Amino acid sequence: MTTPLVLLHPLGVDHRFWDPVRAFLPDAITRDLDGASVAEIADGVEQSLAGFDRIDLAGVSLGGLVAQELAARRPGLVRRLVLADTVAVYPEAMRAMWRERAVAVRRDGLQQIVEPTLQLWFSEAAPPDAVSRVRALLLSGDPQRYARACEALAAADTTGLAAKIEAPVLVACGRHDAPPFRDATAWFAATLPDATVAWLPGGHAT
Repeated sequence: MTTPLVLLHPLGVDHRFWDPVRAFLPDAITRDLDGASVAEIADGVEQSLAGFDRIDLAGVSLGGLVAQELAARRPGLVRRLVLADTVAVYPEAMRAMWRERAVAVRRDGLQQIVEPTLQLWFSEAAPPDAVSRVRALLLSGDPQRYARACEALAAADTTGLAAKIEAPVLVACGRHDAPPFRDATAWFAATLPDATVAWLPGGHAT
């Protein structure tokens, strides 16, 4: 039996984020991520994979934190792991930003976060249709789910899990991503037992 590939999306979007990838990998498994903590989100993903003995797992940003949690708690399940543009813990300034953003989104909705998100995710060379597609996904989201995810990011700290991840890990990051993600890539490379780093052109998404 072929080992399935499970793809975990970043903040603010849902499983449809992966539609362009699934055009090439139609058997890939995608899930919507929701929960008040990274561990709770990982619980939902783990439950949805109850019928599988082995998986390959890839997560971007929020999805990367969830992937770390799942790979550490279920080393026998995760055969190979990809962590893309993610961290183990955010610096305090960003943790505060996530807490503030959760409050703002609950009060004022999602419109305010769209342009800052697109500026982080996409370089000037990004295809306009890709930017438009993600803009639509962000605007179609649920503010309450987004706020919960922000609070999960603010509290997230998987630094203690690194030694429990047995799978070989590909750590990927955009060369022009924000400093916390570039710094985290170096940390993963130095800390994970079996890590390979790939520096990609562009920012957080492309």
